[in-house]
Amino acid sequence: MLSQIPPWVFGVLLLLVFLGYRQSRDRLVTPLTMGAIALAMLGLSLVGVVSAFGLKMAPLLSWAVGVTVVAGWGRSVLGPREMQAMPGAIRVPGSWVPAGLMLGIFMAKFFLGFATGIGLPIVRQPGFMLAASGVFGAFSGAFAARALVVYRFARDSRSAR
Repeated sequence: MLSQIPPWVFGVLLLLVFLGYRQSRDRLVTPLTMGAIALAMLGLSLVGVVSAFGLKMAPLLSWAVGVTVVAGWGRSVLGPREMQAMPGAIRVPGSWVPAGLMLGIFMAKFFLGFATGIGLPIVRQPGFMLAASGVFGAFSGAFAARALVVYRFARDSRSAR
């Protein structure tokens, strides 16, 4: 079965591990960059849901609920802490949270692709469609939550000056 996996999948996995490692180090970011990453993740996960399940209302609604719940409630848990305002950027301490999120998305997408590829009937079950769509939405909502925390910190830092 492993021989059926396209080689580029392993390249994507290595890239995600590298990017996750980079995020584990302190870095300078701008709210715009964090927002762009969050929007990209939202778009990619939405495309993934539509490509897997079609333009059906229930999976789209489940995805939207996942995004909304995690983006709204996840800020206190998932958002960066101990940030520092720097000229033109925000210093964000390193964290393994983004690596976990990226690898979580990879594993969920891999499982969905694998299950679809071998024709597992569960892929077409309504409960699975809702759960998978909600998971993809939740992962995207986590990136949105992190971006919102950085944006609010930057805004509050500017107004405090």
